[in-house]
Amino acid sequence: MRLDAHLFGRSLLGWLAELALISAGVFLALLADQWREGREHQQLAATALRNFVEEIRVNQKAVADVRAYHDRLPAAIEAFIAAEGPKTMERFQQATRFQGVQPVVFEHTAWDLALATQALSYVDPKLAYAISRVYTQQQTFQLYENNFALGMFSPTAFVNEDTTALARAMQLYLVDVNIQEPRLLKAYEDVLPRIAVTP
Repeated sequence: MRLDAHLFGRSLLGWLAELALISAGVFLALLADQWREGREHQQLAATALRNFVEEIRVNQKAVADVRAYHDRLPAAIEAFIAAEGPKTMERFQQATRFQGVQPVVFEHTAWDLALATQALSYVDPKLAYAISRVYTQQQTFQLYENNFALGMFSPTAFVNEDTTALARAMQLYLVDVNIQEPRLLKAYEDVLPRIAVTP
């Protein structure tokens, strides 16, 4: 009987030791898996932030490149409207040195990729919000540009040889453009340093 109790005690001890080792192994495996997952999330967020910096700089340059043109165009259009003589398209182009509307085409691949990979959920929420606001501003402005282009370049826009109405529409459009572009440049200036300093 003593021998049986001794064997039972030993096997119970062995069983408890084995259970403790298995539990420790499972715990360490879960810990390693969590660490690996955390590293992947950090890398995903870091890659998304690098992409945002690159893309926002491209968009910043695109806006900056057309600022001087958009800024000078309203006064040139006003002078054209006030001038004597026929208001033909040829005279409009000569008087204003018109080189097209030059809308900004915003890159948004980094944003789309961050959404698709859910990388934004691993970025600091305040920074993700700031980045989201910039992309929302861009999208709103892009829609405004697209809607103007659709209206301006409709089949009926050039039926009349007198371009006064077209020039006035462009003047109104440029009022908003010259408000929105500086706001976008300011938004870029504000958000870029915040992304760049994020580890």
